[in-house]
Amino acid sequence: MGVSVLIRFALIFSAITALVCTLTYKILKKRLALGARGNRNLRWFLTISGLLMVWGPVANRVLGTSATSLGDYILQWTQFSLLGWIGSVFIVFLFLEVLGVLSRPFDAKKRIFLANGLTSGLARGIVAGTTASSLFGMFEANAGPEVHGIAIGLGKLPASFEGYRIGQISDVHVGPLIHRDYLENVVERLNALDLDAVFITGDLVDGTVDQLREQVEPLRRIKARDGIYFCTGNHEYYSGVHEWIAHLESMNIHVFKNSNHLITRASKTGEEHLLFAGVFDHHASRYEPSHESRPDLAAAHEKPDLCKILLAHNPFSIDEAAKAGFDLQVSGHTHAGQFYPYVFIVKAVLKHSEGHYRINDRTQLYVNRGTGYWGPPNRLGKRSEITLFTLRRG
Repeated sequence: MGVSVLIRFALIFSAITALVCTLTYKILKKRLALGARGNRNLRWFLTISGLLMVWGPVANRVLGTSATSLGDYILQWTQFSLLGWIGSVFIVFLFLEVLGVLSRPFDAKKRIFLANGLTSGLARGIVAGTTASSLFGMFEANAGPEVHGIAIGLGKLPASFEGYRIGQISDVHVGPLIHRDYLENVVERLNALDLDAVFITGDLVDGTVDQLREQVEPLRRIKARDGIYFCTGNHEYYSGVHEWIAHLESMNIHVFKNSNHLITRASKTGEEHLLFAGVFDHHASRYEPSHESRPDLAAAHEKPDLCKILLAHNPFSIDEAAKAGFDLQVSGHTHAGQFYPYVFIVKAVLKHSEGHYRINDRTQLYVNRGTGYWGPPNRLGKRSEITLFTLRRG
């Protein structure tokens, strides 16, 4: 990540953190009725939390702290846990504040709950409930991914590829909190699936090659008959994308760069083919001008009328992928909201947030929930996922 990008990130993140912590303090001061001493303690708690939430990611990005440092792990775990908890409390109470404003046109009896009923005891219960749900979300996050199997029917799939098995992982985010042991578990689960190919659809890492070289070593042990394929996600551009591309290629992982690779199978009538392709992240050109995402280039091949599968980190690529004639796009990026209450926001904002979608008569999209997590160690209600695709004809 360039210096200017780091500075911009630090300033924007600091401003957002300060705003959220300030508003959270004002809302909780109003709702919890803590008294002078309690309000002072709350103010100090949110102030210190805000400073930690800013310092944690800046220290990781700017100072390049070691992924194996216990002190850095404690710092990162603390700041990300606070980020998740404060963010959840803020969203829940902000939603209730908005409802209170919207209730004003109604008579006093109908708005009494939102206007007055959330003070003291009930509000404290909401805070306690949010805390308990955050702890359970941590348990779900640390439990690792579950395998989600789905059969995908493709009209152009050659007969020799019937039953072809592909494992997809996405958004692992090896870095401050997710280390080698987590990735080893992912690799073991992949290898148990007897796969023809493995797709890694971006956001594999949160840190530089120097920081995470040893942490990603388990990827060398992935077993797949036709290889491992990778496309960049937005977080690779925060972590030194060129170095990561070179390092992954040195690990015999095929990195797509608006390019494709032909898989060949023998059949009774000769050879049959399946095209794998991949693009740079949808917003990659913001960080590296030469990395414009081009599904049309990725689809180009001298052999006509192929069945084509695209790796694209961001589901936003689907419109261009459909125009380029892809049969299936596999993506990630959204984390399906990662944990409640953020799940509601992601579903409201994004057209394709998780799972399987039919885009038109030919093109389909699958959005993986994320194999790891980013930021808060929380996957409340949205367990991380390894996707197992079984390709079928039709």
